[in-house]
Amino acid sequence: MSFVGKIYVVTGAGSGIGKATVKKLLDQGATVHALDITKISVHENTGGHQISHENVDISSRNSVKAALNEIWQAKNDNQWLDGLVNCAGVLRPTAYNTSTEEDKVFDLLWKVNVMGAWHVTTEFHARLQHLRQSEGTQYAKATASIVNIGSMASVRGIPGMAAYVASKHAVHGLTRTLAQDLGPSGYRVNTVAPGAVNTPMIATELRDGTHETDRAFRGAFKTSSEPEEIADTILFLLGDGSSSISGQLLEVNGGWP
Repeated sequence: MSFVGKIYVVTGAGSGIGKATVKKLLDQGATVHALDITKISVHENTGGHQISHENVDISSRNSVKAALNEIWQAKNDNQWLDGLVNCAGVLRPTAYNTSTEEDKVFDLLWKVNVMGAWHVTTEFHARLQHLRQSEGTQYAKATASIVNIGSMASVRGIPGMAAYVASKHAVHGLTRTLAQDLGPSGYRVNTVAPGAVNTPMIATELRDGTHETDRAFRGAFKTSSEPEEIADTILFLLGDGSSSISGQLLEVNGGWP
């Protein structure tokens, strides 16, 4: 599939998997709206076009709505949005005690990992449905692919990671339901479930060499993957080669048992 002329929205675009996904889409000639709560790097010498939207807090419906309004205004009136990648997320270990600090961890991970994906997906969908209705038959058969970033924590329990595991199970539950709800309208929704990936998030939260969760994130084929390897899988799910795949979770984990 050619991505030339296609338009995509990618959250968490400032680092890690999101950043790698933006770069690969740009290299394929796509236009990418890159969203993050922090600063976003500009990728030089690509065949595509990057439009950055910084200071976007996906845990806030109003912040997401404002960003999607900017995206809508930046494109031509009759242009479709071809896909969405929900890469933004946070990771925190969870201690077992009655501290309100651990309650705050659960609250943070739910707001960002689950509600963030929900906010962006529903705002994305609402605008495409409005375009479809306003343009009559032009987009009656138009399709879009939505890719959520889960984790091996979407399908397994991991010691010391209760809040993260709960949120990533919820992300895939959201994927499976949205695939059913939105499928009749031409939208595919899938989850990519990485194992350990060499990202700043993993480095900050787990790579101290002593935490039990650091030992849990190990695959048989390789201990960890690079963000670009996960991005390759994301592009597959965005493209025509996966046109019959929806509601699925694709593990990309280096043989994690």
